[in-house]
Amino acid sequence: MFLLADDPACHRTIAGLTVLDRLVITAHRAGAEGITLVCAGQRPKLTRAEALSIAVDWAEELPTLEENTLVASGQLVVQLPDFKKVLTEGGRLFSETRVPLPCGIVAVWNGALEDSLPDRPRVIDRGVARVVKDGLSAAQAEDALWDTMGSPTDGLVDTHFNRPLGRPLSRLLIHTRITPNQVSIFGTLLGVCAAFCFTLGLPQWMILGAVLLQMSAVIDCVDGDIARMGFMETTAGKWIDFGGDQLVHLCLFTGIAVGVYKLNGDSGPALWLGLAAALGVVISLTVMLRGMLCTRPHEHFQRFINTTANRDFSVLLIALAIAQRVEWFLWIAAIGVHVFWLMALWVQRRDDTKAAA
Repeated sequence: MFLLADDPACHRTIAGLTVLDRLVITAHRAGAEGITLVCAGQRPKLTRAEALSIAVDWAEELPTLEENTLVASGQLVVQLPDFKKVLTEGGRLFSETRVPLPCGIVAVWNGALEDSLPDRPRVIDRGVARVVKDGLSAAQAEDALWDTMGSPTDGLVDTHFNRPLGRPLSRLLIHTRITPNQVSIFGTLLGVCAAFCFTLGLPQWMILGAVLLQMSAVIDCVDGDIARMGFMETTAGKWIDFGGDQLVHLCLFTGIAVGVYKLNGDSGPALWLGLAAALGVVISLTVMLRGMLCTRPHEHFQRFINTTANRDFSVLLIALAIAQRVEWFLWIAAIGVHVFWLMALWVQRRDDTKAAA
């Protein structure tokens, strides 16, 4: 495929990366082979693409095309699903409002991209697909991209509170050298500190612990925002984020049990409930690892995790801490975590049966 990189607008920056750098990475992830940048002047820097070891060829002008070839303007901001669709369907990209965009399959080069894109199947974008011409259009494209930086596991609280609250921090950190993994580790430490506050067994400290847990959930959204927006997703980052969440849950349930035990004296089943909840976290971790590491497809299991594995419970914990009824949360956790792993295991086995059949 060929990317036309002569226009200065392709060097404009969107969330720390140039438009062209983003397009090269998107094309590579979409499965495009033999990416060639057509640029008659000075070669632009592709900081992130080079860091990802993406091989790129250079040409001063577009060579004679011998077969149908994908050609796109270096000014284009497009997301991975739409780019993949152009490749697989062999069509031309159109905006949601049916405006033709400079990206599609070219058979014969007629001197300009617009003149060379024949009538082909229309691929209507479902994400963000825009042409950057100036600073205003670059800012609009960046805002549109940020609006799509959600996660399949986002619940109501993440969607309407945690992610919007953390978005200004994400937009700030994307221009620094702070990595998503560092943000994940900080969020985990904040969650562990929240658990420690609960162990003190004092109502005011429990409220502080609940607030810190909510802040940890906000930070947990920031790391994903930065990773997706800056093309910095890694396998290590995935496991750091996953392991950190499980550690916070384990410390939180244990910390609440100790705190409720101290608050109520030796009466009540707080420690037993904490032990049951902690055991449930360990079993849940085992069940989820089984599904994540299994080579067989677990579509229903993944859908179940995306639906249930969210942080909406943090708001409930704040309310119960203020009402001085944290022991209610302990009951919910001790029962709920076992219901979760039992359902997850059932969904896994159903997927295994389907795959075997």
